[in-house]
Amino acid sequence: MSNKDKHKFDLITPADALEYDPLAMNKQASAETTKVKGRKKPVVDYVAVSKDFIKTDRNIIDVVIPYLVERFNSGTAILYLTLYRLSYGFRKNRLKISDDDLSKRTSIPKRTLAKYRDDLDKCDLVHYEKGYKTTRKPEYTILLPNQSKSFTNILHKNANILLKDVKSPVDTTIYKVIDKHSNNIETIVREFYNKIGKTEYSLTRKMLADGIYTLQALLAENYSLQDVNECIDYMLSTKDDIYSINYINYAMADYQIKKTELSKKKKAEKIEADKQKIRNKRIALENHLQTLFNDLPKDKQNSVLYEAEAKAHKYMEEEDIKYGEQFIITDYLNGIIKEMFSDVVRGW
Repeated sequence: MSNKDKHKFDLITPADALEYDPLAMNKQASAETTKVKGRKKPVVDYVAVSKDFIKTDRNIIDVVIPYLVERFNSGTAILYLTLYRLSYGFRKNRLKISDDDLSKRTSIPKRTLAKYRDDLDKCDLVHYEKGYKTTRKPEYTILLPNQSKSFTNILHKNANILLKDVKSPVDTTIYKVIDKHSNNIETIVREFYNKIGKTEYSLTRKMLADGIYTLQALLAENYSLQDVNECIDYMLSTKDDIYSINYINYAMADYQIKKTELSKKKKAEKIEADKQKIRNKRIALENHLQTLFNDLPKDKQNSVLYEAEAKAHKYMEEEDIKYGEQFIITDYLNGIIKEMFSDVVRGW
């Protein structure tokens, strides 16, 4: 070896032979580790995820994924999760991506993508628009479980069987805030199930306890009992297929929006109604005064009209106004008529 090459290093590694594609799960790269018998595994500590994460609707994990895997297959679930990641992960619900890129991202063959996509379309979880060759990529609109027509009913049925062992800081305040409403809440829950056709014999203790917990949680969020009762009436009037009072968690936001819109509408209607009353009164007065003016002798009418024209022309000359003569004359004429019949105006 020459002195020139003595201190050179060979930096080429086996990984350099791998083809890198950020969208693909490279099959040549292995994630397997070498197991050594007799070696004790180290303790793994819990690490809070504080960055590089996306918010996920819990119903996606608790309801949608198990349903897709059971009803269709795991590929359908993977496709939905990937589309969710690429859309809601970037704060949007629409995504344009080609079949080639989506196939690389999910490791799902292109010929199978169409089948999985149709499965998601059947569940109303994805709306798909075809692309056109190379000029326009296919577009996906990703729906959340509570936006899906198919999953609305499934969420109702699963409302009482979701896992309850996940604790929340809100739990510690729920019962402290509204103990005074406990009897009222139980009555509301029983009346709700009675309205949808469930008798006392078919109302289980779990359904009753879950309903009470749900309403207490809403009261802890500063909703009132009136809000709860009105929202229940709103649910029953807008949907025919409600299975659980827990659906109020999804209906409350819609109800509050409708309530605000209705309140604004009523306020606007009252303002416009008051204006209409004033307008009607003014028009009626003007019509009555015009009738009284028409009943005057012709010479009197002419003298009043000449007076109005003289005042109008003088005003136009002083203000250098060249257009709108007839409107100005009419305005002065109405003023003179009101002065002539001032007793009628005051008593109107």
